[in-house]
Amino acid sequence: MPNFLINTDIKLKNIVKDLSSSSYIGVDTEFIRESTYYPKLALLQLSDENNTYCIDILQIQDMEILKTLWVNNSIKKIFHSAKQDLEVINHYFNCHPNNVFDTQIAYNLLSIDVNISYSNLVKKYFDITLKDGSWRTDWLKRPLSKEKIEYAANDVKYLLGLYQFLKQELVDAHRYSWLEEEINADLAKDNIVTIPSTSWKKINLPSNTSTFHLKNIKTLSKWREEKAIINNIPKSWIFNDRELIKIATAKKNKLDYVLSSLKHEISSKDISYIKDICKNDIENKKSSSREFNASIYNNIINKCHEVLQNTCEKHQIASTLIANKRDIDLFARGKKDVKFLCGWRFKIFGKLVQ
Repeated sequence: MPNFLINTDIKLKNIVKDLSSSSYIGVDTEFIRESTYYPKLALLQLSDENNTYCIDILQIQDMEILKTLWVNNSIKKIFHSAKQDLEVINHYFNCHPNNVFDTQIAYNLLSIDVNISYSNLVKKYFDITLKDGSWRTDWLKRPLSKEKIEYAANDVKYLLGLYQFLKQELVDAHRYSWLEEEINADLAKDNIVTIPSTSWKKINLPSNTSTFHLKNIKTLSKWREEKAIINNIPKSWIFNDRELIKIATAKKNKLDYVLSSLKHEISSKDISYIKDICKNDIENKKSSSREFNASIYNNIINKCHEVLQNTCEKHQIASTLIANKRDIDLFARGKKDVKFLCGWRFKIFGKLVQ
């Protein structure tokens, strides 16, 4: 399968015209995101049944040329581990690709191996060992060497073949509907593009977070996201999720210590703002949660683990894909917004523990 470097708008228009008639295209991106909030897209790789194309985004003037592919619902876009690629595409092309197939998600539903790498998937299905090292490459550096182009092209070269294998296996296992459910949830735009006001939902919160502390977390998460966007810096450079939780849940006499122990120093103005958010409001700290019964909790936990083990053995998929430790903890505490209480997870596990 030939590799082509596309570095002019004219070349791009020609290949997009050909790709638009394809039923399937493989998609991957190369980007840098070490010191910025937004990723810096350097290269876009596309493939069809005959060719692979490495599009030098740094040389392309008209980004709208590619937009027709992303919104064309008759073209299946094949990715491996698509979340970051979709985020990059949304930022650069201001659209969210539809009709997506993710080979990593697909394989998760067929095996006890969770989040297999693309190279391992290629090795498994094609017995081909891909060269390693592309992740260490500075993709913004020009000119692009033949070796770099080969690395990049290989990342989409086998996607269509993997799609054919995995789709058939899912159909044979009666799990293709599971994949559609996963993609509709995990790869929806709302789950890819972070909105400051709902950014707290991506934080792995302790299951016993109080209403008062959750209010602090929501406010601090929104503030952190907006600050990172304005300054175009990684939000972890302000403070990471673990530090955010420590700040939001710190006792009044411990907050100064927590703020002074952050990995990255923050301004006195920011410290004042944070202290104002986390002020000790006794009325707001009153818990509305039900009384915790340790005996009931432990019985539910034990039952969940027993049923989960049997379910995993029966369906030969990883336990963490069905229900992770936090899901089970939340369920045992009486929470209803738990992943395994709906969809395919409920059918094979959730209904057995209710």
